Amino acid sequence: MTTLAPWLTHSLQQVQRLKHTGKLSHALLITGADGVGQEPLAREMVKDLMCEETQGPACDHCHSCQLMKGESHPDFRMLDGESGTIKVDQIRLLVKQISQKPQVGRNKVVLITHAQAMNINAANAVLKALEEPADRTYFVLTSSQSSPLLPTIRSRCLLVNVPTPTMHEVTAWLQTQQNGERLSNLFWLTTQPFRLLLLQQQGKTELYAELPEKVNALLQQSASVSDLVKGVDSKNIEDYCNGLGAILHQCICHSTGAQLDKALDGIYHTLIARQGIESLMLRYQSLQKLKSDLQKTNLNPIMQLTHELNQW
Repeated sequence: MTTLAPWLTHSLQQVQRLKHTGKLSHALLITGADGVGQEPLAREMVKDLMCEETQGPACDHCHSCQLMKGESHPDFRMLDGESGTIKVDQIRLLVKQISQKPQVGRNKVVLITHAQAMNINAANAVLKALEEPADRTYFVLTSSQSSPLLPTIRSRCLLVNVPTPTMHEVTAWLQTQQNGERLSNLFWLTTQPFRLLLLQQQGKTELYAELPEKVNALLQQSASVSDLVKGVDSKNIEDYCNGLGAILHQCICHSTGAQLDKALDGIYHTLIARQGIESLMLRYQSLQKLKSDLQKTNLNPIMQLTHELNQW
């Protein structure tokens, strides 16, 4: 029985029906906005494909299902591109590992999450595997719509588009998660539910939750720039840039009529009165450049962020 978020179940059921009727493609590409649930959906689909029964949903009882629960199935391989570039040697090893007949169940399955992280050589190696699929072998890829894969890979996959949930759906679902109400207070940062859950898992909720109050204190001159950057280092500088960038982005959008999160109300009025929309856009662009520069050079993160905030 699946515990998927409700906006994912329709896509899962569609694939289950195709599996049941024997019409399922050997390659699936699950795509959608970053953080809407491609990876949880893909894992459920993989469980169904590994199951030894012929019906759509995984039975949870056969030997393959039990091995999947124990994360020890010899016919399942996974690569995750979230932590870095996927390289061609990883793909070649993976293809070699699944070239033999299934050891346990009916199928072999390869899951590549965040597949947009493949470099060009890795993508071409996957393309070759898709063009010459091994018998009873399935490839399941996930990707963000903002980072498309090679068109040739997309053309050889059954495309599964994950819908973006409404604010009501996200709010209701977060209430079922641990500390979900606190995550709802970060809608000024993102409304993508699985990105919010990831921040919680990484222990970054507090950093983002405190940021609007700190920025407001800075703008009201009840706190200094040094107060705001206290605790900034090379490990969390990107989070501060992301948070500050989200604040500016929300303010810019609000100036064109978009709704503003109540956490940013005071910030917006102060910034727009002090700088104006054109200056806010320059500050936003400057933050994006700072984030990019910090990844390429050994710039002092505190010094660079301090310089940026002094422009606010």
